[in-house]
Amino acid sequence: MLSHHERVELDKIERWFETSDPELADALSRGKPVRSAALLTAFAILLDVAACGLLVAGLVGASPVLTVCSLFAAAGGVAAHVAGCRDRG
Repeated sequence: MLSHHERVELDKIERWFETSDPELADALSRGKPVRSAALLTAFAILLDVAACGLLVAGLVGASPVLTVCSLFAAAGGVAAHVAGCRDRG
């Protein structure tokens, strides 16, 4: 149970969110997180770079484990790119 003072402070925070970032306040009230397009793009690029690095290391070192890991990283990159395209379009 919150005290009167705590409820007043929470109301102030809620009003601050609603005025400073209405999109975030709306997402929080619906219970759905806001997806950051920049974060998703950065994650997809990171997976692409990791897949390329693992593939090169797997082929140079003749390591089937690294080669298979590169395929998993590439699949994750494709999934991240597809999710980013779906959010944009």
